[in-house]
Amino acid sequence: MTLSEFRSALKDTLQDFYSNSELDQLAKSLLMSRMNLNSTAYLLASEAEVSDEVLEQLRSDVQRLSMHEPLQYVLGCTSFYGLEIQCSPAALIPRPETEELVDWVLSEVQLPSCALIDLGTGTGCVPLAIKAERPSWVVSAIDVSQEALALARSNGFKLNLDVHFEEVDLLQDLSVLSFKDTFNVVVSNPPYIPHTESLSMLPNVLNHEPHLALFVPDTDPLLFYRRIVAFCEQYLSIDGYVFVEIHEELSAATMQLFHESGFANIELRKDLQGKPRMIKAQRVSLSCESGRSKS
Repeated sequence: MTLSEFRSALKDTLQDFYSNSELDQLAKSLLMSRMNLNSTAYLLASEAEVSDEVLEQLRSDVQRLSMHEPLQYVLGCTSFYGLEIQCSPAALIPRPETEELVDWVLSEVQLPSCALIDLGTGTGCVPLAIKAERPSWVVSAIDVSQEALALARSNGFKLNLDVHFEEVDLLQDLSVLSFKDTFNVVVSNPPYIPHTESLSMLPNVLNHEPHLALFVPDTDPLLFYRRIVAFCEQYLSIDGYVFVEIHEELSAATMQLFHESGFANIELRKDLQGKPRMIKAQRVSLSCESGRSKS
């Protein structure tokens, strides 16, 4: 079977599940990965023969895709901020919106030395991307999931990036944590989707990505943001910044939470799709007057 024949067979098999543009991208990603092709070689190889060994792997891949398994889990990796990040169902798939969060941190914080921590790290993509761009920074990350931490540590090892990963439950009593110093920056993309929204979610997310990292109780959608605030009150230095990804429909409530908790210079930023997606806030001393919020 040639490469172009496989593309046609893939489209015939998966046409009920994906749009034409998605099918083109799936075929390209699968073939480039399994045949070790770059973009130029892929364009020139339409009539190249696919080996029996590779074809067997590709057929297995297509079967998994037909069960709505995400491409990133099928391939076992994805690109994030220029890094190849290993993926597995132990952690959420890194998304482009979170690259925007990383970009905001890097553009906003210009300290030559900085202590940063990521709360709920998953694959470790956020702290690893930041460490790659700011080698002099001391970067740490926590997660409650041992499986996610194993994945994050593996990513750090393969990328040769020195990030300290620690198992911590953000919902526990924070007084028992062992951090000796404060951090200049706290960053987090926590769970924020109310359970009721699962009814309208796509099966590739709902049936495959970890619910622990997705959902919060319908009655308490800001649960993790309150814990982030509590963490910051204990471990974020005065004048330090917290950056969080948010639910677009809870932006006002999340900003209000930071305001009522005494943070200043609270800013809301939209993602490239024009949706409210990120908040930055600064911790100030109690004697300081709070800054005005921006949106």
